[in-house]
Amino acid sequence: MAIKVDCQHCGKTLTAKDSAAGRTAKCPNCGEPVVLPKADEIYDAEDDFGSLGEAEDDFPSSIGDNQKPCPMCGEMIASVAKKCRHCGEIFDASLKKKAKRASSSGEEEMTVVDGVICVLCPGIGCILGIIRAIQGNATGGKMIGISIGMIIFWNVLKVLIATMVR
Repeated sequence: MAIKVDCQHCGKTLTAKDSAAGRTAKCPNCGEPVVLPKADEIYDAEDDFGSLGEAEDDFPSSIGDNQKPCPMCGEMIASVAKKCRHCGEIFDASLKKKAKRASSSGEEEMTVVDGVICVLCPGIGCILGIIRAIQGNATGGKMIGISIGMIIFWNVLKVLIATMVR
């Protein structure tokens, strides 16, 4: 039987050998110390979600009932948790920055439809760009820039055509 425990910092479910009961180990997901339950506190779970690294002796040997409700979902979590294991809300500033960088990296590319809207309907493209910029999407600034450039281009083209027709 293996010991299964949730990391109180990142919420990941970890697995360790029975011989590690009552010891402290490092979470492979966030690197923070995790206290393993003693033999009389061990519960049986079926899934194997991860394993624990080497033990660290400089961390307290018991967690106790230090829990608080998550401000987002209301579920009970460890009072030192950096992330809610129920809703996924991140409380730690450094983890939040990492998550934002990871999620924003996929948002930096405009789609073909975005480009077509900015070129053919620059007013609408500019409005959509402003909305996306307010939402924190990286494509918002690009859409605004392209739309403003296309507004200038279409107006210059209109003036050139008007002067050639006269």
